[in-house]
Amino acid sequence: MSAYGFLDEGPSYEVQFSEDENEDVVRAIELSLQESQAKEINMGDMEFPQIDEVEELAQELEESTLSSTDLSASTGGIELEWWKLFKDFNPSVPTSKGTSWWRKSSKQCNTLVCDVCEEQICSAWLRCTYWGQTFCQKHTSDGTPCCCACSRFKIGDMKYITLSDGRKLCPDCRHTAVMDPEDCKPLLDEVHRFFKGLNMKIRYYIPILLVDNDEIIRIHKKNLFGSTLYEKFELDAVNYVTRSTQKGKSIEVVKEVEQLLPGRKVKAVLLLYGFPNRIALGATLAHEMMHAWMRVQGYPGLPLPIEEGLSQVMAHKWLEWQSFAGDDYMKGTSDKAQFLRNLKEFLKYGIEKRHSEAYGHGFREVKWAVERYGLRYTLEHIARARKLPK
Repeated sequence: MSAYGFLDEGPSYEVQFSEDENEDVVRAIELSLQESQAKEINMGDMEFPQIDEVEELAQELEESTLSSTDLSASTGGIELEWWKLFKDFNPSVPTSKGTSWWRKSSKQCNTLVCDVCEEQICSAWLRCTYWGQTFCQKHTSDGTPCCCACSRFKIGDMKYITLSDGRKLCPDCRHTAVMDPEDCKPLLDEVHRFFKGLNMKIRYYIPILLVDNDEIIRIHKKNLFGSTLYEKFELDAVNYVTRSTQKGKSIEVVKEVEQLLPGRKVKAVLLLYGFPNRIALGATLAHEMMHAWMRVQGYPGLPLPIEEGLSQVMAHKWLEWQSFAGDDYMKGTSDKAQFLRNLKEFLKYGIEKRHSEAYGHGFREVKWAVERYGLRYTLEHIARARKLPK
């Protein structure tokens, strides 16, 4: 099966592991598969007009997306521009299988009402099928609060909070958001246990620092979820978040300076504070720790699609693992538990459907190799040949 087959299909949950991988992780994935296969994603009951002009527009958008690349020269960061996800995932008119990420029309539709402004939609509109939101396209640029973690727009009297760097956070994501280094310690232990379960124990000390978006931009000149700072990265110190306090609808943080030790293979891993624990932030940490693991293990300079693809595979595995090893309330029947399950599927789908060369195609190529040959053999082959097994 070609790795690029994921572009035109719905979410794929078929995952195979090599027999020598940890039994706990294998069991975790089995439970995740059972949960995912048993659950049907609600694509909405509305009937949408089939307009030739809309289909032509969607086809043009899709072709421009598939031909675009996003080769990042960063140290292994994940982009933060959430609204680019609508372009990256699959901007097209719904197919017969109903696999489109969002739906777009430039015509008036008398049956649609915007969930944000609660007015009849008379212009271009979008629909996010995972969260069930239909909204006027204007809200993507008119200042309507949008959660930086789950991408949902503020609706009605929902009380979004503003982080110190200007990002917005919805109340559901705020419930488990990591705001202080103390909150991050249990997550770090979980990620170490996750890697150990895959026979990839990390024995090298790596500072894990929470930072705000201002610090990320200062260092990388662009928005990232996280990054891994290598020995050749010319940076002596990082301003990291040591404490946060909520005052009304805003979060204020206290920062300190962390001096980075010279001569280390991995100087530090930076994580953007304010994301839900174990789900969003955990996936980012798993991604960045894979970069660190490869550097510590002495992997030669790899092609960007392979290195980022491997890191994305680890983030994807982490999200699948959460069905087994996540918080207890994630397994319950409450609204918060259901939200976390939806968030996990939302992020998994984002990894699976991304169209960029490094993070998207790279992920699908590596995932295909891991499913066919197993994780251990794939890593050993990459270490020897600097390319994926065929």
